[in-house]
Amino acid sequence: MASNTISRKAAAPGQSQIKAGKKLSFGKTLSAFVFTGPIWILILGANPSTLSSSTIILAQTLLVIFCAFMFTLEFRKSSPSPLILMIWVFNCGNVGVPGLTQLLSGVGPWPIFIDDNTYLIAQVATVIASMFLIFLLSLPQQAMTKIPSVRNISRYRLRNLLILMIPMVAYAISAGGGIGAYFGSRGAVSSAKALAGVTKAQNGLFVSGSQAIVLVVFVCALRLRKINKDDPIVRIALPVSGLFLVILSNPLSSSRYWFFTVISTIAVATIRLTPGRIRAGAMSIFYGLLFVFPFADYFRRTEHTVGAIGKAAWLTGDYDGLQITAAGIQWFEYNGAVWGHQLLGALLPVVPRSIWTSKPIDTGVMIAQASGMKFRNISGPWVAEAVINFGYAGLFIFPILIAYFFRRIRFRSVTAPDDFGIVLNAFLVGYLPILLRGSLIQASGVLGLFVLFILYATPKQAGTKISIREKIERELTSAKLSA
Repeated sequence: MASNTISRKAAAPGQSQIKAGKKLSFGKTLSAFVFTGPIWILILGANPSTLSSSTIILAQTLLVIFCAFMFTLEFRKSSPSPLILMIWVFNCGNVGVPGLTQLLSGVGPWPIFIDDNTYLIAQVATVIASMFLIFLLSLPQQAMTKIPSVRNISRYRLRNLLILMIPMVAYAISAGGGIGAYFGSRGAVSSAKALAGVTKAQNGLFVSGSQAIVLVVFVCALRLRKINKDDPIVRIALPVSGLFLVILSNPLSSSRYWFFTVISTIAVATIRLTPGRIRAGAMSIFYGLLFVFPFADYFRRTEHTVGAIGKAAWLTGDYDGLQITAAGIQWFEYNGAVWGHQLLGALLPVVPRSIWTSKPIDTGVMIAQASGMKFRNISGPWVAEAVINFGYAGLFIFPILIAYFFRRIRFRSVTAPDDFGIVLNAFLVGYLPILLRGSLIQASGVLGLFVLFILYATPKQAGTKISIREKIERELTSAKLSA
């Protein structure tokens, strides 16, 4: 290939486009609903009297049923949205079912005192914010978009990222206590980094950044392999980055959310999405949240009691969405809104604190400090972030901001499917649970690094103004010619 930048036909990169199919039968639709919602009430051993004994427990039960119902509505469509399914998977599998377990057992993952009224507000706020976000994401796109440039992968820039990746990963492995530590536990990695004197800034730049660059290199190499599988850069980049993915992003030492991000990014960016594949992926992530990673937790602990499959798995600190959402609302009630201060920290994560002396700390840490907790590595769910930033108006402001960002990327990946749009859209679909769970400042740092890497790997090409109708007509024409 003489050119530094790979050029493609208009229809070639349509890997991310969803091929419409038939709606699911009533039986399959009912099964999806039962096994994402009502079945858990039976598994938890709850009876009608137990569920009605407390307003909070009853409200949480309704939240689980409602999330399962909304999940099933999208699940049944002929063209289900991976993004919308992920939102309901998160609400049901992270906030809903584990939260109900904790309420029924009378314990929670963290020693935070939250009154019943705040719990009820948290449950209602989760539904309102989620529904408004889904409404915005489901609106039809504009009929015309101006694509100022097309960005496709450059094999030479991929080579440069490969060269940069090797020392970054070497540092991450060394600072994390060696390769063996990455197959032990996150605690072992954290302890090794502390002994090595790794600061929080270094951790974010080299350890978390190394995960992002490895994923970028691997996905870019997979996409270029479709064009020329004998390309020497691809033949080196693919096995090297694949090996590093196994080390840095395995389910034992890495967050379950990051692990799912890696899998979903690779899938969405490299295969053609069909309704069946989207549904299978959504159900896999749902059950993975509830079982796979608690089971991995079982093996990486010395005491095999907490983290085993069953109710005990949902009583650990791995599931704190309901409690921290309520704790965030409680923080707002006591302290008032910060009017975007926390959000500003998420938008500018790379600015050092030595320059920005009033830079906000993680929302989870802020909540933990206010609650008198010794352990402060807790989440900051997006509903809590919204209320803390803008008060109850944040339940509408945050969905607008999130939908605007995701719709722009999704629109580009469908109507002008260059590598930048496709890979970034694939990453965002998988990374959504991390953004929803927070803390947002930490999550935005990795997102920013990933965006920088993929921006560098995909240099600009000249683009034109194109309508959706013209795009569809071109792809149909190209498909006919290919046939």
